[in-house]
Amino acid sequence: MKLGGNPTGQPFHTHLTAFGSTVSLHRFKQIALVLLVAAGVSLWAADARSADQIPSAEVTQPWELDSYQACDNAGVCKAPGLFDELYLRFAFDGSKQPQDFGVNAVAGAQATINLGLPVLPDYGIGFQIGSSITATSNAVRVYELVGETTGRTQSFTTVGMFQRFDSGWSWGVVHDFLYEDYFDDFSLGQWRLRSSFDFNECNQVGATAMLRSYDDTGTFGASTDVRLQPIDQLQFYWRHYWQSGAQTSLWLGLADGHGEDNAVTGFAPAKDESFLFGADVLMPLTPSLAIYGETNIITPIDTGTVDAFLGIQWYPGAKAYSARRGKFSPMFEVASPVSLAADLIRL
Repeated sequence: MKLGGNPTGQPFHTHLTAFGSTVSLHRFKQIALVLLVAAGVSLWAADARSADQIPSAEVTQPWELDSYQACDNAGVCKAPGLFDELYLRFAFDGSKQPQDFGVNAVAGAQATINLGLPVLPDYGIGFQIGSSITATSNAVRVYELVGETTGRTQSFTTVGMFQRFDSGWSWGVVHDFLYEDYFDDFSLGQWRLRSSFDFNECNQVGATAMLRSYDDTGTFGASTDVRLQPIDQLQFYWRHYWQSGAQTSLWLGLADGHGEDNAVTGFAPAKDESFLFGADVLMPLTPSLAIYGETNIITPIDTGTVDAFLGIQWYPGAKAYSARRGKFSPMFEVASPVSLAADLIRL
């Protein structure tokens, strides 16, 4: 039986599930601390390198750096490593979605790990797997005043495959799993499909579809039954690779309708299909570190979504300048509130 709220008044002991295991909020804090320390060590090590190890626009353009057969400026290539296309991220996260029942928003921290691997190198087929843990607290006091939860924890897992062709075309498909501990426990899932084309060495265009695979039901408060389900989305994006190594993406699209019920004011007519827009930015700082941020907004803003995060990414294989450009770089970011928005339907 699922229980909503915290009727006993006892402290919550929040847990998350990632890769089939249970991770406590205390463990999440430990993971975040390790990521911060690792990022600091990586920054110190990268800055200690000689200048000729950092790509320059005159010698090697960022789009010429291939992650499968990496070559330095002298033309010396090394064999690919198992964790060449691995990165870890620690970020600040903020979210407001229909699942917040019209009266809440959350903010907190996110820890992410993502890995891309070659499966059939000759055909450009790769595999990716990653997990993200987001621990947030309420940014509005309404839930607390009505005796509901004071925070939300989410564990995302993304698994899938992709293929990049020498012609510039690429495709990929992943499945996102979400376990959420909020005013009740929920398990949600969605598919993401993408097709893209490198229009030239500096620009990529493509389309991404998010399609829900399963939803879940629970209880808000003492007796309000609700269903949470991922919101279907279709996005058309343009990504630009700057000569400095930075990358920026912009997208526009449509989202499926969402509920507008409010925990305080009650029932409201559902919203029809809505316009959406978003962006991301990746800015390498050193061969091992980069700033990464992403946002996605489904209109109207008062009942739709406002999701964003910004953080630091660490590339143990020193692939920050070729991130998302290698043949076996992960095609998708690990799911997060930005890419998996949840609707709430009162039953």
